[in-house]
Amino acid sequence: MAYRSLVIKFPAMLLMVAGSFNSAAAYADTCEPYDPTAEYQLVFSDEFDGDELDRVRWNTEFLWGPGVIINGEDQYYVNADQFGYNPFVVSDGILSIKADKAPFDRTRLYLTKSIYSATSAEVLWRQPEGAVSYDVVRDGALLGSAQGGAWFEPELRDGIDYAYEITARDENGNAVSTEQITVNTSERDRFTPRTAFSLELDTRVYSDTSGEIVWRPPNRAAYYIVTHDGEAERFNGRTFSSLYLGDIPANTDLTYQVAAYDLCDELIIEDTIVLNTAVGQSVNEVSERLVIAATTYSESTVEISWNAVQGASAYTLYDNGELIDTISGRSLFIDNMVPGIDRRFLVVAIDNDGVEVDSTSRTLNTADASFALNRQPFVSGVLTSYDSFRFKYGKVEMRAKMPAGKGLWSAFWLLNAYYHDAEPEDPEIDIIEAIGDRTTTANHAYHTQNDSDGNGVTDSIISDEFRATIPDFSADFHRYSVEWTPESITYMVDDRITGEVRGERVSQEQMYIIMNLAVGGFFPGPADETTPFPASFDIDYVRVFQKRR
Repeated sequence: MAYRSLVIKFPAMLLMVAGSFNSAAAYADTCEPYDPTAEYQLVFSDEFDGDELDRVRWNTEFLWGPGVIINGEDQYYVNADQFGYNPFVVSDGILSIKADKAPFDRTRLYLTKSIYSATSAEVLWRQPEGAVSYDVVRDGALLGSAQGGAWFEPELRDGIDYAYEITARDENGNAVSTEQITVNTSERDRFTPRTAFSLELDTRVYSDTSGEIVWRPPNRAAYYIVTHDGEAERFNGRTFSSLYLGDIPANTDLTYQVAAYDLCDELIIEDTIVLNTAVGQSVNEVSERLVIAATTYSESTVEISWNAVQGASAYTLYDNGELIDTISGRSLFIDNMVPGIDRRFLVVAIDNDGVEVDSTSRTLNTADASFALNRQPFVSGVLTSYDSFRFKYGKVEMRAKMPAGKGLWSAFWLLNAYYHDAEPEDPEIDIIEAIGDRTTTANHAYHTQNDSDGNGVTDSIISDEFRATIPDFSADFHRYSVEWTPESITYMVDDRITGEVRGERVSQEQMYIIMNLAVGGFFPGPADETTPFPASFDIDYVRVFQKRR
């Protein structure tokens, strides 16, 4: 999930920011204290009585991205009826999550790319029926002919768009299919080691009388309290990540404390820093070559930014060949993208005389291309309550029937709502995992991250796993539940206790519901010719009860 980090500029030394935190995700948190003496009351439910999925209650993709593949699984989780497939069917009070073989068009190439380094990448494709060779064209020039489904490029320039066109030909040389793709090695994955949780509080100095306090917004922040010289101001909104300070005393130590709070008014983390303009103005990294970075925030919003170039004093911007502006800044926010439509942005660095120093371009498209990228042989669905309901403690129950079949993996589970944030344990409560060729076994698990050396960085996983013999989960509906209190996590099938976790490791974090039907992966192994498709994970209801004051 990508969040946009906003730089908020203030003309005065410290101003109050009006407004409220309007993220739908934040409102999902329940802040009512747990009361062990109270009776359970229903706080969230879906009986699936309508004729379609309630997409206000349920997200249809994982929090960390659409089409994400975990655990070596073989399915693509379809979001919002992509590719003409709807895995969510509601009928007669039952929600069915359906998995099926992927509906590939056998005449298409489904181009994708793998980026290996700053200078090397590979274009890959599915091989259409009847195709025996493939012409590879880059930026209008024929590079050669490939016999298989890939073309490797070992000598590319980092940060530059390369436009490839692949034409599949049959044994008579006739074109079967032609598709294009853009490759830019700056899009490669970069390893970022996990670090101890902090605000990463820092300062920037712009002049003798101006500077900025910057920090990393915690996932679950709802607002910030910034304190200076005994005065505290509140800033509403998770995405605030900086405070600009103008007209401040020169060459003077100014101490600021930044404290982040969640929606339930609990302190997440705080830190203190000293700003002194005598440190001198921050120097931006300057390079000889222009490289554009791109960040996609939504289907309609993206941002491009670029490095400072030696000798450049300004940057001229073009959108699909049309002049936008000439600016001294180094970023551009675009809010009118259309999914499926390429937009080519050209940035030209110019010197004081208007002479070009360097130029490069980026082609952006906000359409979700992960189906082609992941090349998964199956499609299925996942539901989460992330945006509608996150809670701490309670009884969670589902009445459901899970499918039988080799490689099928139905799951009903809870996950920490603020993964990899203030709580490094990142708890996960697996209420039921049903493996399709073991239909009388209930798998329960509780996973937490572990910081073995106490340095604030988790380095291993601690798991409690339980297996219980139950009635055939594919033959009829059964109740699968967990009762989660500050002291314990108790697993039940049809109200019979089948596992329990007790002690200090019990989650004390906001969590949310996930239901999904996976195909393949490390746990069940791959599907085979005996696996029935479409497979259906049928859910009668989902209910959450809490003991509240």
